[in-house]
Amino acid sequence: MSGLLDGRVVIVTGAARGIGQAYAKALSEAGATVVAADILDCAQTLGLLGGRGLGVKVDITDMASCTAMAEATQKAHGRIDGIINNAAMFGPSAVTEGARMLPFDEITEDAWQRMMNINVTGTWHACKAVVPAMRAQGYGKIVNISSNTIQLGNPNLLHYVVSKGAVATMTRCLARELGPAGIRVNTLVPGFIQSQASLDIMRENHAEAITGAMKSICSLGREQYADDLVGTAVYLQSALSDFVSGQMISVDGGACFTGM
Repeated sequence: MSGLLDGRVVIVTGAARGIGQAYAKALSEAGATVVAADILDCAQTLGLLGGRGLGVKVDITDMASCTAMAEATQKAHGRIDGIINNAAMFGPSAVTEGARMLPFDEITEDAWQRMMNINVTGTWHACKAVVPAMRAQGYGKIVNISSNTIQLGNPNLLHYVVSKGAVATMTRCLARELGPAGIRVNTLVPGFIQSQASLDIMRENHAEAITGAMKSICSLGREQYADDLVGTAVYLQSALSDFVSGQMISVDGGACFTGM
């Protein structure tokens, strides 16, 4: 994929570790200048990029912080060609306790609102922040990250599943609204990734058996890793997908089948 993204500037939110870090590395290897944005420090990610790129502190729940992220990107690189809205609440992190697996009627108001504020409102904020630059260029690529839990209807994670469903519908609305401006908006839909966040939430909720269950429904018969997602992410940020917008693209090894 070397050279596929030459000259492009792409923001990755939630890039300090895990899946976001994998996106950032793959985009950089394909030639993009990557802006690694996170509420956590992105020094490790920038190290993996060979010092090429920019690290930005961002709290996606704060619109002013997202605007500052976009402004820092334009100041440093003069443009914003794409964004991968990867930052989300799932497993425990340095700044949130993560999602607890509970029956829907035991989820607290605070836990519900925190999930929506990060996963839904945060994605909306990040889109709002980058669209002015993309409109001015007449071109842009927004990739929102959902989850195949919205197709499986996983129990005991209603707040997370609902938030990821909202992200997918947000994509479709934005694709219609922003298409005339030359901005493509798509949803990448991962399966159950063997990330630290996933492993932590399974362990903390005594639900380790879910890992085996997810493997058993995967048509390819194995666990999924972050690197399984990066080819599709690069494609969606490249000219190869210039006539693709408003789509939910599942990358889950054939765990879920959609459409006809």
